[in-house]
Amino acid sequence: MKATLKKVVMTAVLVLLAMGTAAAESSDGFSFAGFWKSDSLRSGGSMELGLPTLYEKNGFIVRSNLELAGAGIGLDTDAAGCTTLTAKVSMGGKYEKNGLYMKSYGFSYGGGSLLFPGSAVEYGFDFGGGGGFEIGFTDTKAAFVVEYGGGWFGVPETCFDRNQSTQSFGYNFLTLGWRQYY
Repeated sequence: MKATLKKVVMTAVLVLLAMGTAAAESSDGFSFAGFWKSDSLRSGGSMELGLPTLYEKNGFIVRSNLELAGAGIGLDTDAAGCTTLTAKVSMGGKYEKNGLYMKSYGFSYGGGSLLFPGSAVEYGFDFGGGGGFEIGFTDTKAAFVVEYGGGWFGVPETCFDRNQSTQSFGYNFLTLGWRQYY
């Protein structure tokens, strides 16, 4: 069953990468970002790989990203760790003037998670949405990013014929960081 899960995740990642490069219609290429993230129960950091812009016309932009996050999670019993891989699609507007630009956007995301409560490994999924903005410099293609939103962290009661102890929970979150375009 673990081999099947790995194949599904790798196939999804490859399809997103192929779609992003094949559909690129903008000068914005790949991007790399580093974030500090905090929500109702978790706090940690993440790395984001942004794919080339899928659509851009009259200031309207559609982009997709892959994000790998790691965080400490406060559970009822003990502290635990969490690793999440998500795919995110964002849509919004872009305004440029005098070497500065601002993008405001809404986004939705979904992906899988591994939880490490004590010596066990549990599986879950994470999905949600929100809004954000980035303020950047046109010459250096670097930007400061703020995102806010909410989501649901779902943990099935059983997974791979094994009972899981972690409860599902809803959350709100704040993300701060930087994004560099190439």
